Amino acid sequence: MKKVLPLILGLTVLLSACGSKATPTIDAASVNATAVARAFTMAAQTQAAMPTATATLLPTETPTLPPPSPTFFTFPTLVATATTAASGDGPCYHVMMPDPPGRKFIARIWNTNKAPVQGNVCLYQDTGQGVTGIIGISLGKNADIILNLPFGCYSAFFWVNNTKSPSQASGSALCANNADKWTFKIGASSVILLPP
Repeated sequence: MKKVLPLILGLTVLLSACGSKATPTIDAASVNATAVARAFTMAAQTQAAMPTATATLLPTETPTLPPPSPTFFTFPTLVATATTAASGDGPCYHVMMPDPPGRKFIARIWNTNKAPVQGNVCLYQDTGQGVTGIIGISLGKNADIILNLPFGCYSAFFWVNNTKSPSQASGSALCANNADKWTFKIGASSVILLPP
């Protein structure tokens, strides 16, 4: 019996080492925090690329990002409330108000992927109505949603939740200037705005 016990113990250790490894998963909070950070970065890069007036230079401030939290940015089918983020005052630091004033266009947000997407569109430059902000959007595969959005220039960022090859789709300087139907087309790596 004394010779068999170490043999059984050794075989048990060898067999347990040959077991399959667990598949790594990404938790929703990490995906959410990365999407928010990416949207902030895109908005800041777009703002930096825009021409500024040369007569008056304003002092620049470095924005501080709020810590990611589940209540800051969620992804139901459509998020549109009048809450403001705790810190930061850029156009994509707050959620767009419901039914904003001003002229609007019909916007189709179209996911052309064979996987669901989660992300947002951000109005960072409007046509003088003082309306900016983000709208969180979650769509199933090959799905779309129709919204009435204010005229202006948008940036967009979406996570493509493809289990075989997840990706990120983004686009900026997506400007709509008439009341016709414009389409935000979400691909595997880019978001483009198709004119009417």
